[in-house]
Amino acid sequence: MPRLRELVAIALVAAAAATQLPLPGWNAGAHYALVRSLVHGTPSIDRHLNQSGDIAYVDGHFYAAKSPGLAFLSVPVYLGFAAAGAVPATYVTGQGPPGAHQVSERAIWQVNLVVVAAFFSLLLLIRSVTERKFPGTGLPVALLLGLGTMLLPFATLYFSHDVSALFGFAAFALLLRERERPSPRFLVGAGALAGLAVFVELPTAVVAACLGMYAMVDTPRVRRGLTFVGGFVAGLLPLAAYNAWAFGSPLRNGYSSAVKELGASGHDVIGANGQGFFGLTYPHLHAALDLLLSERGLFLLTPVTLVAIGGLVLLAREGARREALLVGGLALAMLVYNSAYYLPFGGHVPGPRFLVPLLPLLSLPLAASYRRWPIVTLATGALSAFWMIAATLGGPLLPTDVHVTTWLGNVVHARGLAESILGNGRTAEIAFLLPALLAVVVAAWPAREHGMSGV
Repeated sequence: MPRLRELVAIALVAAAAATQLPLPGWNAGAHYALVRSLVHGTPSIDRHLNQSGDIAYVDGHFYAAKSPGLAFLSVPVYLGFAAAGAVPATYVTGQGPPGAHQVSERAIWQVNLVVVAAFFSLLLLIRSVTERKFPGTGLPVALLLGLGTMLLPFATLYFSHDVSALFGFAAFALLLRERERPSPRFLVGAGALAGLAVFVELPTAVVAACLGMYAMVDTPRVRRGLTFVGGFVAGLLPLAAYNAWAFGSPLRNGYSSAVKELGASGHDVIGANGQGFFGLTYPHLHAALDLLLSERGLFLLTPVTLVAIGGLVLLAREGARREALLVGGLALAMLVYNSAYYLPFGGHVPGPRFLVPLLPLLSLPLAASYRRWPIVTLATGALSAFWMIAATLGGPLLPTDVHVTTWLGNVVHARGLAESILGNGRTAEIAFLLPALLAVVVAAWPAREHGMSGV
């Protein structure tokens, strides 16, 4: 169990994220439309079209062109606010499909509490897993990843990445526990969690595949593999049931009918993912380099992730060779997958968002780096946190043709596109920065008294 200080520090980071009002863009609008439709007993979003363009048109009906997991998890929260009469009304807008409604930031903030809860749970789990392997590093690594990677801005946006990352990392945590205490129930549980990760975000199938191979390292390989797959299939049942309900078949989904151009009808051109296999063709080297090294690349914007990758060798030398191979292989697999997608960065985002599920699995190599190179790790972590906090406060959904320094200008002049539940401008910035800075102070306080071993 985490000590009170550790729990408070992580809770403060989550509280900082919870202050921010999500922007009602295409992604959030599509998820929110599905939430409202599910509440009314239908998978079609015909009655709840928002300003989103992330929609699919199938057999005369509109659907959210998103994995449905986040919406299903959000339904209880929506119903709670609805019972209290606190759900803000929508209003007609001239944007999006014909007849679409604008959704208020506060409405999306309400359901985004699911994402904030997942962010909090993920940081707690990162702390726990890391602490078991490298005592004394759990909290620093959790804060480095929580404040210094894309996990932070995506906790303030109603996107599904942090939630899918939680399920994927929880599956990894169970597999680690299974190595200590072999039991089929851990393999089944890990497989089920990996399946639920796919229910929330389809690309995490790459994570599930790598975890399945990791589960088969020990003998008997076939039996272990089948046990994991059995759990994985069970975790996919909600997705299969939704597909059968919405599209008439558990193997059919809306991605192949995603709207490319709204036009006058709202579905003038179908086929946003028409290239190759659901938008995947073949890996492009220039896309891979952009994902890592461009101004919005993973390594350039959050260099602490590069230090984590460098820690893979250290992790292997610490006796965790299998885990090092898993994380390294997963990083390569996700990069290959992402560079083969027709829209590598996934739109207006604070970084390569399809790589978010990889981030928590960097915790062990990052812990190894922190023990060997503490100054370098903390310095790159501070630089990464600087950019991620700037992105969070300066408007995370930055257009691709706008330089990232725009975030800094927005913060300095208090004109961030994102607002706080407590107010906008300087109020929004203070509402975020106070708990975030306090989290660092709480985490570092014992280090002043007892040295680095107490961090």
